[in-house]
Amino acid sequence: MRANTSLMGHLLGSHPEINGYYEMHIGYYSAKSLLRQKALYCEAHSLKSNSTYMFDKVLHNEHEVTDSMLTNSRCHFLLSIRSPEYTVPSIVSLYRKAHPEHEFTEPKHAAHYYCQRLEALAAMVKRCAFEYLYLDADVIKVNPSDTLERLTNYLALSSPLTSRYEKMHNTGKAKAGDSSSSLMSGEIIQSSLPSVSLEYGQEDFFKRCQETYLITRETLASYTQKRIML
Repeated sequence: MRANTSLMGHLLGSHPEINGYYEMHIGYYSAKSLLRQKALYCEAHSLKSNSTYMFDKVLHNEHEVTDSMLTNSRCHFLLSIRSPEYTVPSIVSLYRKAHPEHEFTEPKHAAHYYCQRLEALAAMVKRCAFEYLYLDADVIKVNPSDTLERLTNYLALSSPLTSRYEKMHNTGKAKAGDSSSSLMSGEIIQSSLPSVSLEYGQEDFFKRCQETYLITRETLASYTQKRIML
């Protein structure tokens, strides 16, 4: 969550071979889950003619992806994490605006969620040998051209992904992804990583976030030969 996944979804979902661009809030347990995904998507959308892929993003531990799905030859996986100095404040800011009663309005709870999610991803790649492309989350904004080219090649798309994307039915809507003005621009806003000053940056829970991030990033990058890193 809060790791440029909405931007990535829109870039992928704007390609003529890819259906879907937002979070569907489902898990993937067997091949039947792929049929369920397609059926749910088709309740509100039509499939693109001659399309190849269905897209979804799985952000939370409550939505499981089983080993049988990770090794399913019909599936392609992109794994991406973002460093805590950007992610945790973004989670807190989101929930303070949209869900002020939620526990994630408190940095320590957002940090706990962040660590749990990263630890689950690290455990997943250690447990199950499967093919995936690892990306540092901010590489899509810092180095978009190379990232899009390598994503195109990884997915074997017949035409290249571009830095522009469509604003679609669920763009900016609650529970579908990012609602920021930058997403509504319709293109990647290329930028270097900003400097961040955190009022709670020295708290023990944030130190744990930094340690977890470094360990998880090393793990995710080391278990695959396909990676795009800053």
